[in-house]
Amino acid sequence: MKTHLIALVSFYTLVGGLFAAPANHDLITELKDLSAEEAVFKGASKTKPVVVKSLKNGAKYFGKEALAKISKAVDFEKQSVLVFAWKGSGQDRLQYVVKESFPEQIMFSYKRGRTKDLKSHLKVYVLRSDVKWAVE
Repeated sequence: MKTHLIALVSFYTLVGGLFAAPANHDLITELKDLSAEEAVFKGASKTKPVVVKSLKNGAKYFGKEALAKISKAVDFEKQSVLVFAWKGSGQDRLQYVVKESFPEQIMFSYKRGRTKDLKSHLKVYVLRSDVKWAVE
């Protein structure tokens, strides 16, 4: 009987883990395929993003098409948008790690590319408003 109970608990734990939603899904989401106005490269950088807290604020940095995509993806009452924009090597990378802590924290890190080409980079992330974030 004890063996059956252990097997049953193990099975439900495994099945529950398979169907559970990803833990970070509501913390951070990257919006891709957006184009920005040139002003975003003056306001943001690879280590200091622009924080967009409303569509009106976002109009400084994005055109109508991009704002339409943002308005569909973001609830500004519960979320904010981080916009990183810079010009640099085509191999430049901006990544993030979600730290296991309470309150939740997201740590962004920039890695310089080695090529000498010049490329415009735009990274747009939607975060829950109560999530703490920083750039290393």
